[in-house]
Amino acid sequence: MCNKIVDLSVSRRTLMKGGAAAAAVAAAPAIHNWAFAEQIQKLEKEGWTKHPVACTMCGAYCGILAMRKEGEPISEKTVRIFPNPGHPQRGYCGRSAAAMWVWNHPLRLRKPLKRIGEKGEGQFKEVTWEEALNDIAARLKDIVQKNGESSVVSTSHSFQGFAKWLTFPLGSPNNIGHQSSCNAAGISGRHLVFGKGYDGAGKLEPDYANLRYILLIGRSMGAAMGALHTLNEARARGAKVVSIDPRMPDMAYGDAEWVPIRPATDTALVSGLINEMLAQGTADLAFIEKHTNGAYLIKENGAPLTQADLLSNGSKSLYVVTDGKGNLAFRGVKKDDKGVAVGFDEDPSFRADLNANISVKLADGTECPVKTAFVLIKEELAKFTPEKTEEITGSPAAKIRLIAKEFANFKGVIDDGWYSAKNGTDVQLYQLICIANAFNGNIDVKGGLVVTAGAALKIPSVAAGKGPNGETWKMAPEKRIDKIIYPDAEGTFKVALEAAVTGKPYPIKAAFFVGTTMFQREANSQELADNLKKLELCVVQDVLPQEIVDYADYVLPATYFLERKEMSTVKWALNGSIYLSDPQIEPPKGCEARHDVWILLEILRRAFPERAERVGYKECKTAEEFNKYFDAFTQRGFDQFLDNCDKAKPGWKAQIQEDIATKGWSTITKKVYGIYPYKKPFGTPSGKLEIYSFKLFSDPGFLKSFTPFPVYKPSPAYTAPKPNSNEFVLVSGKNCNSCSGLNMFTEPTRYLGDRTVWMNIDDAARLGIKDQEIVEIEGLDTKVKATAPVTVTRKVIPGSVFAFGFSGGIRTKNLINPEYQFVKEGINTHWYATGYAEPMFGNVANNSSVRINKVRG
Repeated sequence: MCNKIVDLSVSRRTLMKGGAAAAAVAAAPAIHNWAFAEQIQKLEKEGWTKHPVACTMCGAYCGILAMRKEGEPISEKTVRIFPNPGHPQRGYCGRSAAAMWVWNHPLRLRKPLKRIGEKGEGQFKEVTWEEALNDIAARLKDIVQKNGESSVVSTSHSFQGFAKWLTFPLGSPNNIGHQSSCNAAGISGRHLVFGKGYDGAGKLEPDYANLRYILLIGRSMGAAMGALHTLNEARARGAKVVSIDPRMPDMAYGDAEWVPIRPATDTALVSGLINEMLAQGTADLAFIEKHTNGAYLIKENGAPLTQADLLSNGSKSLYVVTDGKGNLAFRGVKKDDKGVAVGFDEDPSFRADLNANISVKLADGTECPVKTAFVLIKEELAKFTPEKTEEITGSPAAKIRLIAKEFANFKGVIDDGWYSAKNGTDVQLYQLICIANAFNGNIDVKGGLVVTAGAALKIPSVAAGKGPNGETWKMAPEKRIDKIIYPDAEGTFKVALEAAVTGKPYPIKAAFFVGTTMFQREANSQELADNLKKLELCVVQDVLPQEIVDYADYVLPATYFLERKEMSTVKWALNGSIYLSDPQIEPPKGCEARHDVWILLEILRRAFPERAERVGYKECKTAEEFNKYFDAFTQRGFDQFLDNCDKAKPGWKAQIQEDIATKGWSTITKKVYGIYPYKKPFGTPSGKLEIYSFKLFSDPGFLKSFTPFPVYKPSPAYTAPKPNSNEFVLVSGKNCNSCSGLNMFTEPTRYLGDRTVWMNIDDAARLGIKDQEIVEIEGLDTKVKATAPVTVTRKVIPGSVFAFGFSGGIRTKNLINPEYQFVKEGINTHWYATGYAEPMFGNVANNSSVRINKVRG
């Protein structure tokens, strides 16, 4: 490490050991405002030191502190986890609180394991790292030479993108994430409305600190905890929270209002909400006319009318509006000489008619009837009266009217989602949620849905054909395999495993799973198991024995976030900030766990040494050698970042260093409201917020399955249950106490985890089922059968049952000792999900339909 940078070297003596008096004074105000202040200060006086950590027990990267008792061996008793006071994404929850229960867990993977039985049996023997790495490398080399680089795929759920350090330098495009069964629908929905660059997770967020009214549709707020803390501060000032969900999420256990809704009918409810705003006259028509494409004229075939339709030499990028008085005008995007959108090409004084329904003469002389996008949307929504919406959703008409009134009166915001894979219609739902926010005119203003500020920290890394040191190489010619089937996929890994069986669109022979709970993550567990067995090489890197280890040829013990250092930007926060995560904890004695990237690069080096050198890697025998190699990228990126900041504002560099040294984080950019789309365009074809998606006209495949404005349809992902029978929609979800791939194994989860199936009290009475009675859950589509206790409750809507995901149903056969059999209790909701994926986008449905049978004794 370079000793001149205080945050990465000197900080180990300031932040971590108390440091200078100035550092303590600087941190004091934030600490005194935090509930744990006295405990932290008391421990510091007793010789404990504090170490900043970005928690990845889920994907929130919450800021916490690992307090360590100096002079004592590291153990669960000498390391305590606390929130990091004042952190922009401050922790913590039950998952982060249990982080040290993972460190020396009795089930922790400690040595490399080699399969000795059939795949799925879970039979292994311990081997050395040398044996494991050499054999994996030899098999990888053989596979690549016979089938090409693209036959190798990697995936991860460890949130750092570590898996790409094997596939990309190898030359394979197939590093595929977990998004399809998590947040892909939200990303795709935002993309249709806001466009490229404004669709990523955390790029748009509700302004939790300043909002007065928020609708949470299928959003539990169990992550990110910093957003929840900020929202709770707004609630203390009077903000109202309304949760719309088939089950009562923990957010609604307090004074938040819960509105039950039938699964897969959310799109109908939001349609009814917008329609009622139009009926009440509360929709922000001025915003819609000026800042959306609602006034743009649409031809009978659904395509937007452009200047090219009217003039022989016209542009296809200029769209047509009318003032309702016979005058036409064009609206488009101004671009700089690099093609970057920088403003709007339009007459700002021209007021377009939202309700135009006229005929225009085309360049060829023919008459063409056109309507505005707004008129088409109104026509589609007209059928969603409160009464009709109640009929579909089960939510009372009076409640829909009230929500519409409150949403408008308080200038409310609808949360744009987190865990968004549910019913196979979710892209349309999240598209419509964004549109509803536009109808309220509450975009990029205080208390609305806002574009978050960035911090511009870039740590050198690997990408397809590009190395962290400027290296370049030619990738394999094949396209990433999921994008062949789903062109707009964020990450649909199921395609790769299907190709392991079918060989289409091209064969997959080897897969590397890096810190990911595949059976908890992917829908249709039986299909997953069958496909895994077809792989010629299956390598799993993990901390604890997730179910996928049973299907691995090799299981390699990896470190986790309390044993690694990193620096990055703070996720899910309004302002742009950076953080240092430097726990300075090593794996326990006897545990040979290594950094995920070291494992991958060592396999690559042994198979293709010249390809490992594409990322500047030759050989690192010890963890210290590898840390020096890998941390240098962080150091270099941070050095450049500090230099850029100091050029922008002399002296800023020293302040950032001081912040990192004393707090572990620093805020770089404050949010400025009112920029998008008022002064700068969004990333859509029109530059406007698109309530009628023009992107769908970029590929004919979209229009075969989707309409430019989302239309409600029942779920295509599972068989509809018979009403008033023993058939139900099984809804899955998470909480902030126990639902995570690592935390589900920890001791606290034995007592805090809920591994039951919730059933409404009226359904239970009708079927004669008592609270905590064991029942059989049978999949209507997958035919899977399993048993679990029932919790009889009012916290789930009639006609549905609920079970927590990432909570139980672990079926690993031989690596779980009798003391931890509780992880096998309950069900895994993915046993019952069909694996249906939406066309074009590839997001997968996690909900399913089941039959509940009494167990006859």
